[in-house]
Amino acid sequence: MPTTEHETLEARFQRIAASLPDEVLSGDDLEGALARFGRGDDRLLGFYTREGVHTALETYGILETLRGRGYVGFEVEFDLQPYHHGLRVRADGDVICECRLRRARGATDPCIAELQRRFLPELLVVDWLHLSEPRGQFTAERPRLPGQLQPGSGVGVEVFLILVICARRLGLHGLVETPERFHNAVLYRERTHFIDPAWEGTFEALSALLQTRSLAEVAWAMEEGRVVDALTGAPIRWLAREQLLPLDERLSDYFELPAWRRERSAARHRCHPVIRDP
Repeated sequence: MPTTEHETLEARFQRIAASLPDEVLSGDDLEGALARFGRGDDRLLGFYTREGVHTALETYGILETLRGRGYVGFEVEFDLQPYHHGLRVRADGDVICECRLRRARGATDPCIAELQRRFLPELLVVDWLHLSEPRGQFTAERPRLPGQLQPGSGVGVEVFLILVICARRLGLHGLVETPERFHNAVLYRERTHFIDPAWEGTFEALSALLQTRSLAEVAWAMEEGRVVDALTGAPIRWLAREQLLPLDERLSDYFELPAWRRERSAARHRCHPVIRDP
């Protein structure tokens, strides 16, 4: 999605978020508080009720998009474990969205360790996010990507923006996810950066391949080891590293550090990716 289109969608979602009161999403009225008294919390991330998540998906237009594809009934399920919270959304019984979320103190990438000795951020960590359309079909215009058993739902950008809004609503300092594959990182690249500046620079060099190749072509070439360095001939392997979207100036400033920017630039210029066709 081009940057301007992404920014327009983000601005619209922020307006929608401002129209959604906390109590609608959390059920934190007097009746709800009394009903939970003496019980363990059954809310996602300690805040969202199942009804609140359903309301959010409806208000942001996600469910309406899916209705346009023939789905009718939607269910929200939670799997609240001690160390992570699972969310599953079903459409007519089929799972269309599944994710694992948790709140964490700080990122784990050692590159940010120095900053975190001075400021330990509260983060929303997306350990897993899977979106699919069970009734969809792979086509030439919508080819299968590595790891896909079913076509994607086409609402990945929207869902990611909702997660960013969720982190902001919870007063967190940022959002962290670890893209399993190249095409996942492309989905998240608006306003996110890899914490490791060297991998950010490498990713920028790899992304330049998209100027002449489709996402599917580059994704499969990465998967099959056919993306190589033009100077050395060595395959460029994908590394699952943390991407961070900062919601606090102190985290944003990390990506403005001269040392971080120098290393990113150096890594980008060291990497000369080309695709070897099969």
